[in-house]
Amino acid sequence: MPRKGDILKLNIESLSFGGYGFAKHNGIAIFVEKGLPGQKVEAFIFRKQKKFYKARINRVISETAEITDAKCTHFDDCGGCSFQTLNYEQQISEKYNQVVEILNHIGKFRDIKVSPILKADNIYNYRNKMEFAISNNPWYEKYNPVEKKDFCIGLHPKGRYDKTIDILNCDIQSIIANKVVSIIRRVCIHNKILAYDITNHTGFMRQAVIRSSDYSNETMIIFVTSFFSKEILKPLINELSELKEIKSIINNVNPKKADISKGTEQHLLYGRDYIFEKLGNYKFKISPDSFFQTNTKQSKKLYDIIKSEADLRGHEIVYDLYCGTGTIGIYLSKKAKKVYGFEIVSSAINDAIINASENNINNALFFNKDIKDILKDSQINQIEKPDVSIIDPPRAGLHPKALKNIINLNQKKLIYISCNPSTQARDLKEFVNNNYKIKKIQPVDMFPHTPHIESVVTLVNESN
Repeated sequence: MPRKGDILKLNIESLSFGGYGFAKHNGIAIFVEKGLPGQKVEAFIFRKQKKFYKARINRVISETAEITDAKCTHFDDCGGCSFQTLNYEQQISEKYNQVVEILNHIGKFRDIKVSPILKADNIYNYRNKMEFAISNNPWYEKYNPVEKKDFCIGLHPKGRYDKTIDILNCDIQSIIANKVVSIIRRVCIHNKILAYDITNHTGFMRQAVIRSSDYSNETMIIFVTSFFSKEILKPLINELSELKEIKSIINNVNPKKADISKGTEQHLLYGRDYIFEKLGNYKFKISPDSFFQTNTKQSKKLYDIIKSEADLRGHEIVYDLYCGTGTIGIYLSKKAKKVYGFEIVSSAINDAIINASENNINNALFFNKDIKDILKDSQINQIEKPDVSIIDPPRAGLHPKALKNIINLNQKKLIYISCNPSTQARDLKEFVNNNYKIKKIQPVDMFPHTPHIESVVTLVNESN
């Protein structure tokens, strides 16, 4: 049995869900950070779990034929991208195998057909939202020995939330966002604006969230600070507002120890408190705390798949569960008799109502309720039962009560979208045990170079 601290020679067999290289040693599973299929490596065991080990590479003994150069300067240290060094076609192949294996292992679906992954056209500069940590505790990168300051803005190294990599350029975020990050760093250092100290809980600047729109070329910046002071932020507001793309600057105030971007107060510092994005023929308002798909171009493809699978003829009642700002329901609305959206986040529902109005959608109604409660609430009995439900839950999947309530609606078709194939497979098993049959599984690569994969599953009710 290996022990923590051991150095082993390992053959990386595949990529596991989560981005680790998967290897075996005497039948024991070992997950290797940044390990790529086809590599033979010398690896250091740094963590022992009950049924597996984690390791990091000391040196590569022999390289995979699928290796490619990482575009990003920070790749070796950053936790944002797991496999920029793996050929994109091989990334797709590995993600496909992961979806199949998870459905088999967790869902117990044997010999199930999975459609080829829908690949991304743009594999760089595709993210329309990034959250950057700001701190006074820089990570010293092995392959990027530039001088470090006590103000750094960037991402955390994998597993080290006390340290921040001072990001010079992030290759998966928008070009304007990289420009904004550089300005924030320069202005804060020049004006001696203090970064937050996560250990002593002192300082001012905690995070910067940057949201951009492909359609309108609009950008929103959200500064997360430990207290409110427009005076301190004034140099940043003055310089950033000079950029034509910047339409909104917001300040979220988070005085608590928890390192989150949502604050106890929100202040509009410049412009308006929203930006606009467009998917197909529909225009959507995005507020600071609203969810919107992070890859706009791939979202259009994703929504077209949902639209095709829904196959609406104009007489159907559609439920958009976990509707967010109403994007999917609105996208389907022209082909539906009526769309009802349900969402627990009140600001998202407000945006959904505005989005429906802005797009002249008169057959969509939105409810600010939790799915596990609303679907058995007396209020639900006053509206039509669905023919089709679109389910797009958080990464944790469906709450058991929500799942039961959806099953009890006894509708003809479900379309389940998930960014977590593991929880999706778990939930699919329950639907199949309750008279639903899987008609189609369509993975979509929304996030190249990362372990994430979106999956759209169509289920039909065999009792209808």
